[in-house]
Amino acid sequence: MRLSDAQIEELNARADLGALAAQFGATLRKSGRNLIGSCPLCGGGKRATRFEIKDNGALWLCAVCAEGGDALALVQKARGGDFRAAVEFLGGAASLSAEDEARLARKRAAEQEKREKAAAFFRAQEIARAQKLWDHAELFGREGVESYLRGRGCLLPGTADIRGARAVPYFHGETVDELGRRSPRVLMRGPAMVSAVRDNDGAFCAVHVTYLDASLTRKAKVSDPDGGEALPAKKVRGAKAGGHIVLRLPEDPKRLFLGEGIETVLSVATALKREGRMRGSDAFWSAVDLGNLGGKAVSSVAHPTLKTPGGKAQRVPGAEPDFSAPGIALPPCVTELVLLGDGDSDAFTTGLAMQRAAARYARPGLSIRIVMAPAGLDFNDLLVSAASAQSKEHAA
Repeated sequence: MRLSDAQIEELNARADLGALAAQFGATLRKSGRNLIGSCPLCGGGKRATRFEIKDNGALWLCAVCAEGGDALALVQKARGGDFRAAVEFLGGAASLSAEDEARLARKRAAEQEKREKAAAFFRAQEIARAQKLWDHAELFGREGVESYLRGRGCLLPGTADIRGARAVPYFHGETVDELGRRSPRVLMRGPAMVSAVRDNDGAFCAVHVTYLDASLTRKAKVSDPDGGEALPAKKVRGAKAGGHIVLRLPEDPKRLFLGEGIETVLSVATALKREGRMRGSDAFWSAVDLGNLGGKAVSSVAHPTLKTPGGKAQRVPGAEPDFSAPGIALPPCVTELVLLGDGDSDAFTTGLAMQRAAARYARPGLSIRIVMAPAGLDFNDLLVSAASAQSKEHAA
């Protein structure tokens, strides 16, 4: 079955994307002009707010399984059928005149231009807010950050793109005043480890915030006042896709260690330094999160064991990288890449991300190794365990 772009557009416009997602098992709620909630494909993550319907109901995206698209794409992925079956499910394609085709083509071009401008404006706003946080946070110096990292057994390299801030606001949800005006809700203001995320040109593009408790020795415990649900102590603001956090970067790096979180990478750096195995040309970067480490996938695959709330196989990003999407670029002087994988995350999903990363970064003259922490552990667990064993040995 071959349909024109105009016929596909008309068919998608007829569909109620929110109703479709609900039909396939999503639970959605209004958030500004968009709908957010659980994903009908993967369940949507721990807090079930990572699935979003935007662009006035035209497109959907899940930040967990990295799937997205229009109504036709949702039907195909949720029902498992082909394009023809999805078209029939949505009521079939309309017969359009040449005038209708031309009118819809003009409309499509105008809407695409509008979306691109809106996306660029939103991205610029987010980066500006992140830059303000990075530039104007009240600093308490490296001592606060070093105190937290010491509690994790980690050393802080002098070149790390990290600062400490006294009172960073923690935003969650919205407040509505007596006039119905909405504004972000601030749950708390507290000390934080603040890290700059930089793009492939070295320009600031986002900020990573780890909220700390008052002792500055551990992550803060944050909970949702409405339901008591535990909230993440780490947040990112800005445009992180394809960005990285520099933890150690010599002038002419040859070997690069690239891992998910800051503490993961610093744990490996600390262990190598203490064992006398760190080279002067070793660089250490955090990719911010697992999705950014592997970059976007061409498609998702069914998880062998995990199920959605509706009982379907959960979809996760596959092993083939989508090179059209932003990705981290390695310095051209790097000849050895060590990809660090935590063993306390889902092994299947993590394994696919590491395969995707290896395929994404492959180039002539570059050797790539994937090093995984043991199942159920991360590299910081190993570092702390080794330090504890050494301390007991000395005490004996």
